[in-house]
Amino acid sequence: METKKIVENGRFDLHLHTTASDGIYSPCEIVKMAAQISTWKKKAEQYSKVSVFQLPAKVTLGQCLNFAVSKAKYEIIAKFDDDDYYSPNYIAQAMQVFEEKQADIVGESKVFTYIQMDKRLCIRKTWNPIGGGTIMFRKRVFEKVQFPAKNSGEDNAFLKDAKKRGFKICTTNPYNYVYIRKGHNHHAWKVSGRKLRRNCSNIMITNDYIPHVSQAP
Repeated sequence: METKKIVENGRFDLHLHTTASDGIYSPCEIVKMAAQISTWKKKAEQYSKVSVFQLPAKVTLGQCLNFAVSKAKYEIIAKFDDDDYYSPNYIAQAMQVFEEKQADIVGESKVFTYIQMDKRLCIRKTWNPIGGGTIMFRKRVFEKVQFPAKNSGEDNAFLKDAKKRGFKICTTNPYNYVYIRKGHNHHAWKVSGRKLRRNCSNIMITNDYIPHVSQAP
């Protein structure tokens, strides 16, 4: 598979440096949806394959994702969440699954989770077929399935619709991605800290989770 497309939603300093840099996965590009477009356009000027767009505030997250996908030039779309961690090996790991299993959609069903308040690294099974922050799919899926016009639950609805239409969903191992849980008000997913901890298997308390979640594909 020769091409790679990345859709980025939110702040993306880290993703610019780890994904847009040469040698991580090539060819690739980033489409960025930004609230403060002038700031991000200036940041994007240092990269040749980063596009920045702005939509009105009333537009839902699902509509923003659909707009970004429509700007994709390449065959594979990856949705990045701005608060989470993606290692430099994240894309290559998923691309192996696309190639080996002829998957239409790839993601992680078990997800490393870092609860900032506790400095707790744990692992949990997602309630959806794959975690929303790990969704990657072939662009042909988008011809049949789009994200609904809503600000929460759009990932789950997208996956349910894709599964209903017969698209093949495959999973990778949980490495190279971490769901970062901040305070309750920082996330569209309004799960309580207590419920989240109850569904996690603890690994360790640490200030630096990266060495424990990164793995070569």
